[in-house]
Amino acid sequence: MEEIDTVMKLGMAHPMGPLQLADFIGLDVCLSILRVLQDGFGNPKYAPCPLLVNMVAAGQLGVKNGEGFYTYTPGSKELVVAERFR
Repeated sequence: MEEIDTVMKLGMAHPMGPLQLADFIGLDVCLSILRVLQDGFGNPKYAPCPLLVNMVAAGQLGVKNGEGFYTYTPGSKELVVAERFR
Protein backbone atom coordinates (compact mmCIF):
# COMPACT_ATOMS: atom_id res chain seq x y z
CA MET A 1 0.00 0.00 0.00
CA GLU A 2 2.69 2.47 0.94
CA GLU A 3 4.45 1.64 -2.33
CA ILE A 4 1.54 3.07 -4.35
CA ASP A 5 1.83 6.43 -2.63
CA THR A 6 5.63 6.43 -2.89
CA VAL A 7 5.55 5.73 -6.64
CA MET A 8 3.08 8.54 -7.23
CA LYS A 9 5.06 11.00 -5.10
CA LEU A 10 8.50 10.18 -6.42
CA GLY A 11 7.78 8.82 -9.89
CA MET A 12 5.03 11.23 -10.89
CA ALA A 13 6.10 14.23 -8.76
CA HIS A 14 2.73 14.41 -6.99
CA PRO A 15 2.73 16.06 -3.55
CA MET A 16 0.94 13.02 -2.08
CA GLY A 17 -0.14 9.61 -3.26
CA PRO A 18 -3.75 8.59 -3.93
CA LEU A 19 -4.29 6.90 -0.55
CA GLN A 20 -2.83 9.79 1.40
CA LEU A 21 -4.99 12.15 -0.68
CA ALA A 22 -8.11 10.09 0.10
CA ASP A 23 -7.25 10.32 3.82
CA PHE A 24 -6.78 14.08 3.45
CA ILE A 25 -10.12 14.56 1.67
CA GLY A 26 -11.88 12.22 4.09
CA LEU A 27 -12.80 8.63 3.33
CA ASP A 28 -16.45 9.42 4.06
CA VAL A 29 -16.35 12.21 1.48
CA CYS A 30 -14.72 9.89 -1.09
CA LEU A 31 -17.42 7.29 -0.43
CA SER A 32 -20.16 9.88 -0.84
CA ILE A 33 -18.70 11.10 -4.13
CA LEU A 34 -18.53 7.56 -5.51
CA ARG A 35 -22.15 6.91 -4.55
CA VAL A 36 -23.30 10.12 -6.27
CA LEU A 37 -21.36 9.18 -9.41
CA GLN A 38 -22.73 5.64 -9.40
CA ASP A 39 -26.32 6.83 -8.89
CA GLY A 40 -25.98 9.68 -11.38
CA PHE A 41 -24.39 7.74 -14.19
CA GLY A 42 -25.88 4.35 -13.37
CA ASN A 43 -22.50 2.82 -14.10
CA PRO A 44 -21.12 0.08 -11.82
CA LYS A 45 -17.55 1.25 -12.46
CA TYR A 46 -18.21 3.96 -9.86
CA ALA A 47 -19.33 1.49 -7.19
CA PRO A 48 -17.25 1.99 -4.06
CA CYS A 49 -14.98 -0.89 -3.15
CA PRO A 50 -15.93 -2.92 -0.06
CA LEU A 51 -12.73 -1.86 1.71
CA LEU A 52 -13.73 1.81 1.55
CA VAL A 53 -17.29 1.05 2.68
CA ASN A 54 -15.99 -1.04 5.61
CA MET A 55 -13.44 1.59 6.66
CA VAL A 56 -16.07 4.33 6.76
CA ALA A 57 -18.50 2.06 8.64
CA ALA A 58 -15.72 1.40 11.18
CA GLY A 59 -15.21 5.14 11.65
CA GLN A 60 -11.86 5.28 9.91
CA LEU A 61 -12.26 8.57 8.07
CA GLY A 62 -8.66 9.62 7.49
CA VAL A 63 -6.97 12.76 8.79
CA LYS A 64 -10.15 14.17 10.35
CA ASN A 65 -10.22 11.51 13.05
CA GLY A 66 -6.62 10.28 12.90
CA GLU A 67 -7.12 6.87 11.27
CA GLY A 68 -7.51 5.86 7.64
CA PHE A 69 -4.97 4.24 5.35
CA TYR A 70 -2.43 5.96 7.59
CA THR A 71 -2.43 6.82 11.29
CA TYR A 72 -2.16 10.53 12.07
CA THR A 73 -0.80 11.95 15.32
CA PRO A 74 -1.50 15.61 16.12
CA GLY A 75 1.63 17.69 15.71
CA SER A 76 3.49 14.99 13.76
CA LYS A 77 4.19 15.06 10.04
CA GLU A 78 5.40 11.47 9.99
CA LEU A 79 3.39 9.22 7.68
CA VAL A 80 2.67 5.95 9.48
CA VAL A 81 0.84 3.11 7.75
CA ALA A 82 -2.27 2.13 9.72
CA GLU A 83 -1.95 -1.04 11.77
CA ARG A 84 -4.47 -3.02 9.68
CA PHE A 85 -2.32 -2.57 6.55
CA ARG A 86 1.08 -3.50 7.99
